[in-house]
Amino acid sequence: MPISVFIGFGLSAIWLIFFLLEDKEKPEPGSAITKTFSLGMISAFAAAALERFFSVSNPALGITEYSVLSLGINAFIEEFVKFAVVLVFISKSKFFDEPIDRMVYMITAALGFAVTENFFFLMNASSAEEIIGLSVLRFIGATLMHALSAGILGYFWARKKLLLGLLLATIIHTLFNLFILNLGPELYPSIFLVFIAFILFYEFDKIKMYYEKQKTGKRS
Repeated sequence: MPISVFIGFGLSAIWLIFFLLEDKEKPEPGSAITKTFSLGMISAFAAAALERFFSVSNPALGITEYSVLSLGINAFIEEFVKFAVVLVFISKSKFFDEPIDRMVYMITAALGFAVTENFFFLMNASSAEEIIGLSVLRFIGATLMHALSAGILGYFWARKKLLLGLLLATIIHTLFNLFILNLGPELYPSIFLVFIAFILFYEFDKIKMYYEKQKTGKRS
């Protein structure tokens, strides 16, 4: 268990440091990042409870397990829960003052969410080799996916197109899971995430330029 906790935390922490470098010009305070990350970890339990409720209801609703609809519902739950954490607990903070902050805090909450997921996946590993294999897959797979989908949502939230962002985040999450189920957990899901990563970093630059234009307009 201690090894699972350490590795699960480490997988997310590496990506968090990487993404925070995108906000190095005006970095967020460590206390706010830590709070958001911790709340993201806790939110995974809320998402699991909701997913459990819907999985029990699915047969009565005629929804087949692992169908596109079933995967989409679970993806929506997870994306909405990550968003709700930032909206309820972070968005009123004095530090939440730039458009890019929506992307930064969404990614932070998502990576906290992934820690809890990673822990439960790794805890079921029966050998060191299995732990290593799962860690690699989680690092370049689900952990990164959570950050990317949340970052996309944060971008459209900053552009006041929240519903579109939530829809796209859910689609990305659902497609990722479909790739894993139908094509395996390695090649195609990784290619898909690389493509989404390019889009996300392009959007990071766009939101920075958008903010600079806003500041320039106010000064003029």
